[in-house]
Amino acid sequence: MSRSLPRRAFLGGAGALLGAAALPAPAHAMGRTPLGGRLSMHLPWPTSSLDPHDLGDPAAALFASAIADSLYGADAAGNPYPTLAAALPSREGDAAVVRLREGLRTARMARLDGRDIVSSVERARARGAAAVLAEVPRPRRHPKDPLAAVFPRADPARVARALASPMVALLPRGFDPAAPDGTGAFRADVGPRQLTLTRNDVAARGPAFLDVIEVVRSGDLTTSLRAFEAERDDLGWLGAGLHTSRRGAVRFDLGVAGWIVLVTGPEAGLFGQPGVAQRLVDALPPERLAHLGLAALPRGHGDPAWGGPPAELLVDETAAHLVEVAEAIAPILSRPGHEVTPAPVPRAELGRRRARGKATLAIELVRPLGPGPLSALLALATADNRARALDLARHPPRLGPNAAPRSLTATLRVGVVAEVRIAGAVMPNVALARAIHGEGWDLGATFRRPARH
Repeated sequence: MSRSLPRRAFLGGAGALLGAAALPAPAHAMGRTPLGGRLSMHLPWPTSSLDPHDLGDPAAALFASAIADSLYGADAAGNPYPTLAAALPSREGDAAVVRLREGLRTARMARLDGRDIVSSVERARARGAAAVLAEVPRPRRHPKDPLAAVFPRADPARVARALASPMVALLPRGFDPAAPDGTGAFRADVGPRQLTLTRNDVAARGPAFLDVIEVVRSGDLTTSLRAFEAERDDLGWLGAGLHTSRRGAVRFDLGVAGWIVLVTGPEAGLFGQPGVAQRLVDALPPERLAHLGLAALPRGHGDPAWGGPPAELLVDETAAHLVEVAEAIAPILSRPGHEVTPAPVPRAELGRRRARGKATLAIELVRPLGPGPLSALLALATADNRARALDLARHPPRLGPNAAPRSLTATLRVGVVAEVRIAGAVMPNVALARAIHGEGWDLGATFRRPARH
């Protein structure tokens, strides 16, 4: 298979790159992007699993698009176009039919067919994409075409728009977040200390330019900056160095990966009512959070005092960034008799306690469902209450085109603390590719220039 299929070639020459602006002379003269090379980084995020359908998975917020694709993409105007599908959905009677391209295989060589469309849509619906799929009926296998799925009584255009969400990525049947698999530019191998992305030579939309990306989990926010400053890493997360900027480093900011949120539970009493979580985080003094590398922190106003019962502030123990946020916020909220104590726990335990209504307070990450304020509202609502998110999806409010996420939570038990942005610094020989539409990076189209001899 060619290692420079159209999508990669297009991105390589379309001005979607950050870092050095020019290719080395021989490659530039031939109109080619250099292939090969490795990229290394430390990140304060977990690396032991990756689930593109999980709304709160930090690894997926950063790397889902590198290992999995949606059936459709969306252009700058929001119009869907086929990516893994052979065409836009067709109409058969009152049904919409989605057909896969022929010969699709995952990075672990699983062959894909219409059954994988059905399982992916229903898996996504049961996880982070319930609101996205609110108006999309449950699909079934096509009776005559093994590569197709049928959406009964469905509008083809509505189906295509929903299936363009990154939260509805096509995954093989039996997908395992501990051994993630998909059609993306990379294959992912996860572990408690490191996530390794290796070029997928059978990628549906073209394999990566790089051979390998190594992501090592760090236990704090300073390790990445220290490693980058010491010239051990190629990328510095949120900065160009710990004590001083690395010489020649190129700053980048590729947009929002997700939002850090404060969530209140049923045991919070009056402080668990809708809108209270946002009121509390809006009162946080930004200078107390300035060391956390957070974006979109407003000037604090109001009183951040927690008036509910003494509570643990639950947080995923493997997400160092979230742990540091929880440790900074807890003492600001605490008052005598209403103490808030940061409590790092396994992510599965946090999920179980939230599901049982036993999480009074929690710090979590919420991924976007797509571009625009409505997608932000539906993502935040899903993190709060699935039924509420479905109601908003079916009866969407009118929102301003530039409505900030923190302005959307008045009816939710979720408060937006800040944005997590894909930002930091790289060396000039690394060209990071920006996602074609929306925010984020395209690691498959990222490359590094070979050293001059």
